Amino acid sequence: MLSHELIARYGILIVFLNVFGSSIGLPLPAAPTLVMVGASMSLALGDVSSSVGQFGAMLGAAVIGGALGDVVWFLCGKRYGTRALQWVCKLLPGQRTSIGQMERFFERYGVRVLMIARFIPGLSLVSVPLCGAVAIRWRWFVLHDCVGLGLWAAATLAVGAMFASQIEHTIALFWRFCWPALAAIALVLALPISCRFLQRVFRERTRTRAPGADTSAHIPHDATLVLPTSSCSSRPAHQLMRSGQHREPVAVSTAARPTFLR
Repeated sequence: MLSHELIARYGILIVFLNVFGSSIGLPLPAAPTLVMVGASMSLALGDVSSSVGQFGAMLGAAVIGGALGDVVWFLCGKRYGTRALQWVCKLLPGQRTSIGQMERFFERYGVRVLMIARFIPGLSLVSVPLCGAVAIRWRWFVLHDCVGLGLWAAATLAVGAMFASQIEHTIALFWRFCWPALAAIALVLALPISCRFLQRVFRERTRTRAPGADTSAHIPHDATLVLPTSSCSSRPAHQLMRSGQHREPVAVSTAARPTFLR
């Protein structure tokens, strides 16, 4: 759980950077951060009514950070059109929705999509540049975007404040069993790798120990092979003797024999 001193000093900056980074496409936990901040403030100040001012500051930081990030994508969509949508789709590997389907969805609901876009993962990254691509007016975009950001930030902060004790208990259990859980996960991941390595070593040893796997290993390097020259020809021996091509057996040292005979 985030300490009250940390939230009092850097809470606004933490919320602003998290929401801004998630708005431009960085993989930052904006919603979990707001939930943790809301729970920490509720536990430190006692109840929600006594911390309205601090909740308002966190809410304003979330709205400003999200609006600035959305403005970046809105300007990109206004200038680059569908190319900005293609860039956004690359940031969302789990969504394979085509640009045509997104345009039909936007034509049906219009700029009002921005009011609920933050509650659906990935929808805000798609709807914001699409607003710029279809030339939505600047004031309508800012109005609907800020309303959607305010609703989303207020809901996440309120959830953290309402379930502060449960969140604190869950985090305490997590830190208590953190290292055993990580060790168990590492063991589960290491078992298949170890089994594959041992299987590979066993197969290599089996191949080297198999009879006939390497016939050249049983022949001494300095041995001598006797090859009759008649075996290199398909003509009968008496024809070779008549023609004068018959020769005595030739001794070939294994040290100088061709490589294909080794």
